[in-house]
Amino acid sequence: MPVLKLHAIEEEYKDLIVCMRTHKKCNRDPYFRKIKKEWTYYNSAYKDIDERKVVEVVNKSVSTSLTYSIKISEYDSIINKINFLKEHEKKVAYKQRRAFLKEYSSMKDYLFYNMVLLIIVSFIFISLIIYSIIKKDNQLKILTKKYKMDSITDSMTKLYNRMYFDKIFDNMPFISNANNWKTAFVMFDIDFFKQYNDTYGHDMGDVTLKAVASNLKTYFNKEYEYVFRLGGEEFGVILFDIDEDILKECLKDVNKNIESLNIEHKNSKISQVVTISIGAVIYEPNSYISCNKLYKIADECLYKSKENGRNQFTIHNEGE
Repeated sequence: MPVLKLHAIEEEYKDLIVCMRTHKKCNRDPYFRKIKKEWTYYNSAYKDIDERKVVEVVNKSVSTSLTYSIKISEYDSIINKINFLKEHEKKVAYKQRRAFLKEYSSMKDYLFYNMVLLIIVSFIFISLIIYSIIKKDNQLKILTKKYKMDSITDSMTKLYNRMYFDKIFDNMPFISNANNWKTAFVMFDIDFFKQYNDTYGHDMGDVTLKAVASNLKTYFNKEYEYVFRLGGEEFGVILFDIDEDILKECLKDVNKNIESLNIEHKNSKISQVVTISIGAVIYEPNSYISCNKLYKIADECLYKSKENGRNQFTIHNEGE
């Protein structure tokens, strides 16, 4: 565009020279107007500092040429300057084109490498998603997601309810076998709870149930640990991936923790505070003991704890 404007100005100067040579009284005004219009457009266009210095020199000559005092020979000089500007514009355009091509090439490389990076990141991300989708999730998570919390929670103690216990307990051997885990089923029973209700009333009985439930839930709060209210004052815990030594330490802690709640129970035959008796069975993977038998063994262990003085635990290992 700058070169076209300069070319138009040059042609107007040439036409003006022809007019002056062929007519003694050549009317220069139309030529001046066209030259001024084209030059103003060209001169007002953006130019950097170096270009502006070059253009300013020619600008003075063009401004001077738009008067009747200029001779034909001076117009030839201006045409030469216009031609000089044309060549200068071509050189500038060439440099700008080279700079643009260089920048364009750099931008293409930048976009290419970013696209490659984006593809790699997307591939990794998609791979992780696919991996997480196709990865075999363990049966516990499937069961947990299958039932809504409001339908599997005991309304008073906020523990899992008996219905959800049946779902987990029925699948306990299958889960243990599939993962090669030792699994413990533990039953808890508050000692002399009938006497507690008779002494302090059912409202206080409910408060005590909540306190014991909260203590159990706080203690057994890790992954693969499930705490249930089985009914009345009886609670159950299923512990996946556990061994007997750890289980013993856990049950010792539970006996101490419940006693340390210091809930008064003046009609208990073994203590002045609420205590708990515990029976547990450990299921060995691939031993194929039925759920009914496991429940019966845990209940028998609970009964032994009560026979032996309560506020203690009894463990039976099906692998022994």
